[in-house]
Amino acid sequence: MVPLGAPELVRDGALVTVRGHEHLCLIRSGQDWSDTEADERRMYLEDVEPVLRAGMDFLRDDGRAIGCFANRYAVVETAEGRPTEKSYGMSWWRSLAALERWAESHPTHVAIFGAAMKYLSTLGPAAKLKLYHEVTVARADEQLFEYLGCHDRTGLLRAG
Repeated sequence: MVPLGAPELVRDGALVTVRGHEHLCLIRSGQDWSDTEADERRMYLEDVEPVLRAGMDFLRDDGRAIGCFANRYAVVETAEGRPTEKSYGMSWWRSLAALERWAESHPTHVAIFGAAMKYLSTLGPAAKLKLYHEVTVARADEQLFEYLGCHDRTGLLRAG
């Protein structure tokens, strides 16, 4: 799953298509605290979520230097636009190896992992917080990224 090539931007007026490279990596990490109650919810929102947000902000603003092309941290909303008690981070990486390096040793992820482990070790099996990770490594022909009238720091436009 070694990355081959580099993302390429193709411009056609206001439309920009990003042609990804072989083995681009996508991770989506979710948090669902809707089943938590008073103390557990407070612990997640005060001790874990701010550390997670700081890591997501780092990836969004400065991740390019470590192989993260784009990162978005979002709160899931209802159909009416009201926030729910679920969030997720989604980021595109140059490679699975770059993602793994960040996860195992970068101070921002070490802090996220430490806060989560403290939370989970405090609550043990009684924890009601749900966490998940989905990782995909995509071939170049499985990727399509199109941007219309977007600024050059939008999504994968930063990768080109």
